[in-house]
Amino acid sequence: MIPSISTLPEFDRAMDNLIKMSDLGAFVSVTIHGVEKSYSVHIFELEIPSDFLKNGSDNLVSPVYHLFPKEIRHQMRRLTYDIKNFFNRQNSFKTPFGYFLYRPYFRIWMKFVEDRKTQIQMFLEDTLSGKRYSRYFLTTFDKGYRFLSNIKDDTAPWEFSENILMNNIREVRKEIESQNLTLHTLDKTYPDYPLKAIAVKTHHFPIDLRNYIDNLQIKFAFKSIHLEYLKNITIRSIEDVKRISGKVGEE
Repeated sequence: MIPSISTLPEFDRAMDNLIKMSDLGAFVSVTIHGVEKSYSVHIFELEIPSDFLKNGSDNLVSPVYHLFPKEIRHQMRRLTYDIKNFFNRQNSFKTPFGYFLYRPYFRIWMKFVEDRKTQIQMFLEDTLSGKRYSRYFLTTFDKGYRFLSNIKDDTAPWEFSENILMNNIREVRKEIESQNLTLHTLDKTYPDYPLKAIAVKTHHFPIDLRNYIDNLQIKFAFKSIHLEYLKNITIRSIEDVKRISGKVGEE
């Protein structure tokens, strides 16, 4: 662990280096959340009494059920992760904790991110507007629901609906939220247990397209190096910043 700054001259030198570094650019980290939505059903996790299940079903695990089909997921990944393609040798260099973006490109970078956000929103609205988002949601929900139907024993007191509607899921979600229900606290003897169990498993799925778009987050943060790393060096150029960022990354 690097020693703390203990003298005023060390502090002054570290601050001077920090100012010089900020004149050259800034460390930028990029995070993307909310793109991929999926779930799977682990029977062991549900804590279902074995009497309610067909023989050999106690430890079954379903396939992974994705909210969107493969082609839409591929396009979404391309649009979101293409954001990182902004960084190149001309405007930045890679660091162990992101990128060091050169100062002349700050405003260009911010506009680039906003343009990409708009492009992603337009793609989602063009691809999933109307009832298309709801259809994908219901299809994915139904896969887990039918998985439970296929492994239940005749002794299970459960009832399964032929067609689940978005309104059914909205109502169940309200109940889950108002009562703070979890997979552990759900009553497995209730007829609507399968509906509630899959509603809990898919609770992280936005209920409609607007919520999905609002939950899709592309965040970037400007970061700095702790002053302790700057007390015994001299920052004059990008090469100096590269050396200190490499040193920080090794520790």
